[in-house]
Order: sequence, then structure tokens, then C-alpha cells
Amino acid sequence: MKTALTMFLALTAPLTQADDISLSPYQAEYTITRGGSDYGEGYRRLEASPDGDWQLRGKTDISWFILSDVRETRSVFTYNEEHQRFDPIEFLYMRTGTGSDKSFHASFDADKQEVKNVDNGRLIDISWQGALYDEASVIEKLRLDVAAGNEPYSYDIIDEKGRADEYRFAVLGEEQISTPYGQLTTVKVERVRDSNRRQTYFWFAPELDYLLVKMQQFKEGDEQATMSLRSYQAD
Repeated sequence: MKTALTMFLALTAPLTQADDISLSPYQAEYTITRGGSDYGEGYRRLEASPDGDWQLRGKTDISWFILSDVRETRSVFTYNEEHQRFDPIEFLYMRTGTGSDKSFHASFDADKQEVKNVDNGRLIDISWQGALYDEASVIEKLRLDVAAGNEPYSYDIIDEKGRADEYRFAVLGEEQISTPYGQLTTVKVERVRDSNRRQTYFWFAPELDYLLVKMQQFKEGDEQATMSLRSYQAD
């Protein structure tokens, strides 16, 4: 699989400069494939409310033969542009389809540094020190940090099961890629794991304010899914 990946990917030299970008609303639609065949579709939508909160909605809807998997997330947070800081307010995850349905709903109190499981009303046992993200909002923070070159790319998060985790990322370099949206110059980023059983790669496009334009997942060397940008609208 390494040989195939080497042929597929054409990484260029590392980034030579960083860009300052700000958070702004957008709508992005994606095509999901597996092994070059249609696998489903998805979207990411970032909106700003009049009271200053940000809401990020995401969805993936995939089907493979008789299997189906629909996942939706909603992340609500505030954003301090001066300090490039996110403060979480709410996170909702829902999964339906083949097998058991799953969901998780959390509310955050940044002042008390507490996280509550909304479904059962119980506080989640977590040591909240500094910034905290969920699985959706962390990608927005990552793209801002990649644009600005704010290493190291390490984030404390709450995952879709309500567990505390640390997500670490590494920039691999620049790459020209082809998407349904068109040809794009991108920055390729890898999620760093202690085990190499799973690999997840992200591509951000500087010309689109470092929007996530592609994501690819592998498990034990086999492609699980590739999500590529189909359309984009900045509000």
C-alpha cells in the first residue's frame, strides 16, 4: 500500500510562509468515494449568529452495497480572534444506519471548566486545562493554526463517545490535488497516532482560506473513504 500511496501522492517542498486568516461563514459540499467508486456525500457549514456564537454543522451520508451510515455533528462555540481561541458551548453527534444507532450530546461551561452529558445530566470526568475542542470544531481550529504556522498542532478534545482525548497533527507539505471542485494547491496534514493501524490525512487549500478540501482515511492499509470538495460558497 505504501507504494500505491507514493504513486498517488506528489508532495512538494514544505511551506515557505504562513498566512493570517480569520474565521468566516461558508458552505462546503463534498463527494465521498471508496476505491474510486461513489460512496456518498457530505457537507460542512459554518454560520455566525447575531449574538456572536458560531455554529458548525457537518454531515456524511454513505452507502456501500446493503450497508448505510449517516453521521451528523453540530458544534457551537465562541471565537476570540485576537487570541485565536475557541470556547465550546455545545456538541451534538448522531449516527444512524446499519447496526446500532448512536448519539452524544454535551454542553460546556468554560467559566467552570465543566462538561455535562446532556442526555443523563451528569458531569463528564475530565481535566479541562486551557483550550478544549470537540471532534468537529478541532478541524476549524487546525486550519487556522496551519494557516498561521502555529505549531505544535496538539489539541485536547471530547470525542463522540464523551471521552477525553488528545489529537495531534503534523504538516507533511504542499501538494497539487484534483477534486470535483477543480485543481487545488493544498497543504497536506496527517493525524499523528501512537499506532499506525489507522491513518487519516487532511488537505487544506490556501486559496480558499485553508478550507478542508479533502480528507482520506485508511485502516490497516486499506482505504476506508475519501471525501473531496464538490462546491464551496463563502458567505
